[in-house]
Amino acid sequence: MPVIEYTVVAGDTIYGIARRFGVTPQSIIDLNNLANPNLIIPGQRLLINVPDGTKTYTVQPGDTLYSIAQRTGVTVDQIVRLNNIPDPNRIFPGQTLILPAEAQLPGTPSGFFRYTIRSGDTLFSIARRYRTTVSALTSANPGIDPNNLRVGQSILVPTSGLTSPIFRGNTAKNMIALTFDATFGDNQTEAILNILRQNNIRSTWFISGIWAENFPALLRSISSAGHEIGNHSYNHPHMTQISPAEMSSQITNATMAIQRVIDVPVYFFRPPFGEYNQTLLNVAAGLGYLTIMWTIDSLDWQNPGPDAIVNRVLSNAANGAIVLMHNAAPDTPQALPRIISELRRRGFNFGTVSDVIDP
Repeated sequence: MPVIEYTVVAGDTIYGIARRFGVTPQSIIDLNNLANPNLIIPGQRLLINVPDGTKTYTVQPGDTLYSIAQRTGVTVDQIVRLNNIPDPNRIFPGQTLILPAEAQLPGTPSGFFRYTIRSGDTLFSIARRYRTTVSALTSANPGIDPNNLRVGQSILVPTSGLTSPIFRGNTAKNMIALTFDATFGDNQTEAILNILRQNNIRSTWFISGIWAENFPALLRSISSAGHEIGNHSYNHPHMTQISPAEMSSQITNATMAIQRVIDVPVYFFRPPFGEYNQTLLNVAAGLGYLTIMWTIDSLDWQNPGPDAIVNRVLSNAANGAIVLMHNAAPDTPQALPRIISELRRRGFNFGTVSDVIDP
């Protein structure tokens, strides 16, 4: 039997996982030597023997069940039945699906990831988002018609533009991006959202998977207010101390948790603690993520007091700056209005990370 690796998410049970993959609970218990099958935790990795005569497919950015079925030569109903999918409209990048034996799986050469065309996409917008060129896209996809992209069409996108971290945006823009990392508690989230709303500012929030699961209403509030959502790993480990497979699981499970709550694309990844190595950058790029760091660390997480936060941000302000802040920092709501007021007085505008890094 083919073996796949599955990462437990909140709400999972051995029975539910077994039913989803068409295997017995006992087969999962035996394969993983589970002493207590009633005690599994989010983030735990399980090996699963999927049925003989099936294949596995990893959901790509932009995929729908219809586009996967079209591309692999099977039916949506077959995919739904094999995977016990309760809502065919909700699948997530990184999710593993079982496909029938007759499925024709597309290969992905090294240095590329597969992207599925969404409504409104153009080769220019895709190239800009993934820091490549239209000519590179047309070279990687011979025969593609730039003027006739089809929703659900699968294309190869080079990862070369995604394998270096971004510390600062476009220095020609007098624009600054405020970013907020949300990992554990709700803390100052509502206060920060109120300040941003009062000042008509859109920012970028990097959300951990466990935060999305614990505070879905707040995540919906952040998204509905027009803020951009990024990925901050599933449970905030030291990413450079885990295997590439675990890195991939951390990133994909975080996006799955986010997209169970809000149906928005996630293009950016910020590593916990700001720790990264080339392996992590390559893993994130292969999943279609650009790694976003920061220009200015406000150090609000050290609780230095509002004055220190304000002074640190203002003394380092520059065109294209990306500012790191945290929803859990108690001094941030007091510092934020002063930072906004003074930066605007100096002629700076505010935007999301996408706005700031856009050439």
